[in-house]
Parts: sequence; C-alpha cells; structure tokens
Amino acid sequence: MKSLLALPWVYDLAQYAMRGTRYRRHLAECYLRVAPGDRVLDIGCGTGAMLECLPQSVPPVRYVGLDMSPDYLAAARRHYGSRGEFHCLELTPATVADFGQFDQVLAMGLIHHLDDAAATNLFHLARQALRPGGRLITLDGVFTENQSWLVRFLLKSDRGEYVRTEPAYRGLASGIFGQVQTFVAHDLFRIPDTTLIMECAP
Repeated sequence: MKSLLALPWVYDLAQYAMRGTRYRRHLAECYLRVAPGDRVLDIGCGTGAMLECLPQSVPPVRYVGLDMSPDYLAAARRHYGSRGEFHCLELTPATVADFGQFDQVLAMGLIHHLDDAAATNLFHLARQALRPGGRLITLDGVFTENQSWLVRFLLKSDRGEYVRTEPAYRGLASGIFGQVQTFVAHDLFRIPDTTLIMECAP
C-alpha cells in the first residue's frame, strides 16, 4: 500500500476517499485566514492540495510548497502552474535562510510522522521561518479520552507512527512557541477520525 501511495494519483484518490475536500475549506476559512499578498510555506505539501483553498487575490498569495517526493511535486506543478512554487527540499536552516520569512507556515498531517526530536526541530525551523505576527498551523490525528474503538484503531493504523495526545502535541509546541492554541475536531473527514488543529505563534 505504501508503494502505491507513492503514485500521485493514488495518493490524491486515497486522500479524497478518506478525507474529502471540506476539511481544507474549513481550515482555510477558520484557521488560516490568508490575506492578499501573504507568503505561505506548506511543509510536506504533497500534491499541493491546500493551494486549492487559498484565495486568488490581488496581490496574489505567494505560496511555496516543500516535499520530498518529486512525483508529487511534478503533479502539483502540472495542476497549479504558476500559482505556487514547488521544491523538492527538506526544511533546514539553509532552506529558511534561502526562502526568507512567511506570514503562515502549514504542516498538514506531518507532525504525527515525526518523533519528538524531529518534531521539536521542525517547530524550531517553522518559528524561524515566520515573520513577526506570523503563525504555524498544524493538523494531525490525536488520541483522546472516551474515543471510539474504531477511531483509535484507525489512528493506530495510520502510516504516521507518532500519533499523540493533545497534551503531548501541545507540550512539544509550547517549548518553542509562546502562544499555542489547540482545537479538537471529530467530523472533519469522511472516515471516523479525531483531529487536532494547532495554531502556534512566537
């Protein structure tokens, strides 16, 4: 299954089947609140689907997507053209220095793939990449009390091996960011799921 998901069309189909598209609009409207001319960095952008929900404005939103899959990025370039920049790069201090600072940094479905050390490093780099007043927005599966057995089973079956509780995610982010707000949602996706959205600011 993992090898099949490396194919962009299989990845997009699986994302649509499990998550649908409503959650992206909900994130864009309620949490991202991207303004005309904002710079947006999408870490682990996949095929760039979040760009679909960002405003086409004047001045335009300046979107930069990073991912380690050349195939995903090629699909993103074909679909979105000049609406965004797509780079096959990791987020490193050199990457942050090269691309400058952003109004919003996104990490959608990424933190639960990282162990504590890697997640802490990502939070450090995301903070460095933010302009004053900027925000990091993350979205990940989360374990909660009184969670149904089905949701817990699906989270444990996720490709990401580090699904955490809300306090665990918050603890990692709070070590780097001065302000961390968390929001738990139970109905964002088509399949049963419990999702944590974090909004982090320096």
